[in-house]
Amino acid sequence: MTSSTARALLCLAAFCLAAVNAAGQGQSAPRDPRQPARQPAPVGTATVGGSVTIAVSGQPARGTRVTLSANDIGLSRSTDTDALGRFAFVALPAGRYNLHANKPGHVSASYGQTRPGRPGTPIQLADGQRFDARLQIYKGGVLTGTVLDEHGEAAPNTQVRVLRYMTQGGHRTLQSTASGSTDDRGIYRVFNLQPGDYVVCATPPRNAASQTDARLREIDGLRQRVAALARTDEAAARELAARADSLQAETAEEEQQTGYAPVYYPGTTSSAEAGTIALGVGEEKPGLDFQFQRVPVARVEGLAVNPTGQPLQNIQFSLVNAAGSLPGVDSNSTRAGGEGRFRFSNVAPGQYTLIAQGTLNPPPGPPPPNTAQPRAPAPRAEPLRFWAMTTVSVDGRDLSNVVLTLQPGMTVAGRVLFEGTTQQPPADFSRIRVSLSPMDVSSGVARALTSSASGRVDASGRFTIAGVLPGKYRLTASGGGAGWFLEGSTIDGQNTLDFPAEVKPGQSVTGAVVTFIDRQAELSGTVTTGRGQPAPDYTVVVYPADSRYWVSNSMRIRTTRPATDGRFVFTGLPPGEYRLAPIVDAEPGSWYDPAFLQQLDAGAVRVQIGDGEKKVQSLRISTGGA
Repeated sequence: MTSSTARALLCLAAFCLAAVNAAGQGQSAPRDPRQPARQPAPVGTATVGGSVTIAVSGQPARGTRVTLSANDIGLSRSTDTDALGRFAFVALPAGRYNLHANKPGHVSASYGQTRPGRPGTPIQLADGQRFDARLQIYKGGVLTGTVLDEHGEAAPNTQVRVLRYMTQGGHRTLQSTASGSTDDRGIYRVFNLQPGDYVVCATPPRNAASQTDARLREIDGLRQRVAALARTDEAAARELAARADSLQAETAEEEQQTGYAPVYYPGTTSSAEAGTIALGVGEEKPGLDFQFQRVPVARVEGLAVNPTGQPLQNIQFSLVNAAGSLPGVDSNSTRAGGEGRFRFSNVAPGQYTLIAQGTLNPPPGPPPPNTAQPRAPAPRAEPLRFWAMTTVSVDGRDLSNVVLTLQPGMTVAGRVLFEGTTQQPPADFSRIRVSLSPMDVSSGVARALTSSASGRVDASGRFTIAGVLPGKYRLTASGGGAGWFLEGSTIDGQNTLDFPAEVKPGQSVTGAVVTFIDRQAELSGTVTTGRGQPAPDYTVVVYPADSRYWVSNSMRIRTTRPATDGRFVFTGLPPGEYRLAPIVDAEPGSWYDPAFLQQLDAGAVRVQIGDGEKKVQSLRISTGGA
């Protein structure tokens, strides 16, 4: 038997094994007749097979989880590679597929990606096609070191956070990526990291603070019971009051006057002075040691009051470091105790923003009329949100009786319009849901304060979103029905899909307009080499010619990877003049940077897209060009 024949038989055996596994996985328990029947998975005659290897060593990546998915036809399958790193998916319908591989201790891989963390290339399958896919999976990077206390001794059970610089909306920001804990020697080891630039932070232990806060909650509960028993059982009330006084005295004696602040490698308590650690593919960076510093700490306590007198639920307090807040590091949070009181312990010196948020359940609507006809239940009203914010300065001395006066969130009200040329608007507007999404979370205050809000549309197309907190938002809507597409949303005449609208304290919004249309523009084409072959290794960027729209998360700036046949498609672009350019190995999100787009402008292809137009514009890569 020749070696080529043996290889062919091995591949055929792998394909058959995958088919048997898929058939076995299809067996299930008898269906509950009360549940709707599940649609059968689509099948076809195409096949995707191949192998996964470990990068650098070239060894087979046995036991790797491989997932093949096609969102447009609702298909997803998974399998594990065999001892030789092989996998196979059979009986596939024609479609556009994405292929991913995951293995513990390694960075996930996508077929066709140029390096870890980059997007992959979709696989375009035709009926009966057999596609051979080879993937390389890289060992994850490692950051490791030792955390010591102020005496130079090991700091066990200390949480260590790893943050990676990422480009979001054209801005370079730090995002929390992974975390770990130190062992009994104070050693931490955070693994499975993508290549990139990192910051490492050790969070001080809060056991003492947690115990103090638990005791204070116990004291608060005792005082409430004292007030309840004052008129009915004076002896029990006196006993409970004595217990509360005793716990209060013990707590005052035990509270620390100094404590730890978060510390960043190589040993600073300021996030602005944190060192940047460059980590290569599969690299291990040892010796990242740093030491806690003891600083004066204080309590910040007080209460939140609601001038309306209505009881609020779930009052949440956040204390955000104004000097430079990092996700999950430089902010504390707690919930209200009795009578809306809050307390933060072991607060390091600095300038802070104190934020309070609470909700109020609206009263139920009027009962339905007494008729014989059954009525659908009315949609439940969204809880109303209240908020307050102030600044506090901490210098090692306790801050008591800080009062936050809560105020109701603002409202955004408007109407939904349908502008159709071939379709009629939906008969039931109540299925439409409008939403506000925060668009500026670059600061710690914005992350702690802004949050999504939504509302429903009435029969006349009117909507009101209540309880909106201050911030910048994008107004969107869903549920318009088949064949209808969101065209835009305006507040004060400005399309929030292009430029987020700012909701300011005490200023509600009226006159917002959300517009659906029954036509959608499409820009498609192929990317080919000078010889006419598909060039799927490129990323295609489309962006507006008008630089006013070169803003973070613009709806007019899109990217996509061509499939293996070189074809790409963009849908839903607003009409206007655009630029189209192929790029190689760009960092995700960098295309929102105006400087990056400016570099592309000279070599980009000019494209004019009309309202609802289906435009075809192909790209040819010149030899050696990018």
